[in-house]
Amino acid sequence: MSFILRALFKFLFFIKGWKTDHSTVEVPKAVIVVGGHTSNWDFIFGAVTSWKKKIFIHFTIKESWVKFPFKGFMNKMGAFPIKRDKTGKIQKSNFVEQVVHKFNSSESFHLCITPEASRSPNKNWKSGFYHIAKNANVPIILGFIDYKTKTTGFGKAFYPHETIQETLKVINDFYKNITPRYPEKFKLAQIN
Repeated sequence: MSFILRALFKFLFFIKGWKTDHSTVEVPKAVIVVGGHTSNWDFIFGAVTSWKKKIFIHFTIKESWVKFPFKGFMNKMGAFPIKRDKTGKIQKSNFVEQVVHKFNSSESFHLCITPEASRSPNKNWKSGFYHIAKNANVPIILGFIDYKTKTTGFGKAFYPHETIQETLKVINDFYKNITPRYPEKFKLAQIN
C-alpha cells in the first residue's frame, strides 16, 4: 500500500482515539476471523492494526479485481484472488481447496475472513473459515474491532474443534463482549 494511504489510515486511527491491545500473532499461519463486521471503517482500523502488529494479512476477493489496472494495488493490499466457476459463482469446496493449497504451499500466510459475509444482520455464518483451518491444520485467531472501547487486536490462536458447533460456541463466547460500530446489524452465529 502506498506510503500516503498508509499514513492517512494511521492518522485517522489516531485522531479518532483508537488503540491496539497488547496481543500478538505468534503463529506463521492462521485463519483470522473478524466478527461484528458492520462498517467500512472496519477495514481501515483492521489495516492499521495489522501494520502496528507487523503482520501481513490477506483477504479473499473476486479474481476479476486482481487484474489490470488494479492488480498491483490489490496485491500490495493483501488480496487473495478466488477463482469462480463458469457461471461466476464460488463453489464452497473449490474455495476451500484454493485457500488450503495456499496455506500448504506457504511458509507464512494469514487470511482474514468475515464469516457473516454481510454487513447486515446474519446469524447464518459461512463455514468456509472452519473447513479451511481444519483441512490446512492451522489455528483460528479471533480479530476484533471494539467500538465501545475503541480497541483493536487479536484473541489467542486455537485449533478448530471436532465440530463446527463447538468452534462456533468458542467464537460466540468471544464476540458477545465486543461492540461493533452498528450493534443492531450484528448477530452471533447460529449453532445448530
